[in-house]
Amino acid sequence: MNKIVLITLGLILNTSVLAKSAEDIFLDMSVADNVGALYAFNEDDDPNKQLGRPNQYVSKISWADERIDPHDFSEENEEEINDLDPTEYKGGTIEGFKNVADLNRRYTYIKNITLNAPMLNQYMYKKGLFLMRLDKDFTPSQAKRYEKEFNLAVK
Repeated sequence: MNKIVLITLGLILNTSVLAKSAEDIFLDMSVADNVGALYAFNEDDDPNKQLGRPNQYVSKISWADERIDPHDFSEENEEEINDLDPTEYKGGTIEGFKNVADLNRRYTYIKNITLNAPMLNQYMYKKGLFLMRLDKDFTPSQAKRYEKEFNLAVK
């Protein structure tokens, strides 16, 4: 009887971990003070057309960090910001995966692209089932803060 309870509890815990989205992870990070905009992609507007496809990420968000993004994110500029394509944000992105194999495949794919094209270089961090990528315009100490918050948010 105890074995069944433990197995059931294990399934519940695994399901709750899988239920976390990239947006959930980001919202658990204490970085909102510099964020001008946040966008959660769906399967229709994902710029890579990978969201939800086989062996790809199952959730994805991008955000603009006002320290490096040149856009004006003030309330007075709300209409222009609403028209801004989230792929133009300078900041970061988090992608969530169903399994570690898919995460590692995506990480390796992006790493190979950036190694062959240094102008596309970026900070990349992976933990659990999530991959966070940060724009290369962040200073190393700014990226380190994001890394710390990401590691705290992903259990």
